[in-house]
Amino acid sequence: MSSWAATELETADLGDVRRNRRLVHLVEDLAARPESSVPQASRDGASTQAAYDFWQSPHVKPQDILAGHRDRTVERVKQQSVVLAIQDTTEFNFTSHPKTQGLGYLDNANSRGLKMHSVLCVSTQQVPLGVLHQEVWVRDLGQLGKKHQRHKRPIQDKESQRWLTALLATEQAIDESVRVVTVADQEADIYELFALPRRTNSELLIRAYHNRSVKSFAEPTVEKLQQAIGQSPVCGQLRLELPRQPQRHPVVPP
Repeated sequence: MSSWAATELETADLGDVRRNRRLVHLVEDLAARPESSVPQASRDGASTQAAYDFWQSPHVKPQDILAGHRDRTVERVKQQSVVLAIQDTTEFNFTSHPKTQGLGYLDNANSRGLKMHSVLCVSTQQVPLGVLHQEVWVRDLGQLGKKHQRHKRPIQDKESQRWLTALLATEQAIDESVRVVTVADQEADIYELFALPRRTNSELLIRAYHNRSVKSFAEPTVEKLQQAIGQSPVCGQLRLELPRQPQRHPVVPP
């Protein structure tokens, strides 16, 4: 009987059946002990060395590793009528590994590591369906301290392009019969994303950062976003329990 990893990565093609098998074994080991280091998670010393050799192989590309899982993700998405495509950016901090080469600066300018932007598909029943798209990059250390100059650059030369690229990749991968709702935080509140042409059945749910001007479909008047939302009917309510923090003022019920 095939393992879950073998089934998930069935369509992975790394150019050699031995590399395909190694990928499956590696995923099985690391998934079984995600909190452990590679030597601790590997089944034996040979598996540890094989893992490092696998990652160092010039024949193994990140997109090829993800391809099998991505294929399965697309299959699971097809079974949904509505799917949430959640975009977010994270960073890998390797500041404590000073000998590591090829790193860039992070949100903390004194830290060094990698940036990664992903699209995670989730059903409306809150079931994760898989990672559909992923992009990893290194910030150029030569650009450190030049944040004030970024507004002069076109969107395709900015990190903000990642939101548009991920949206296009999502729409290309998912059948138009499935309604896709792209979900993102306030970093995605950029004009270029809203202005990007979208296919039928593609919607955006973005946490607002700018109080933009909006125009009603029913009325010719233009008003501010916060005002328009405040005048809209309530569609639902969700109660959240938030832990007490010094900077958070208590809300007294009416």
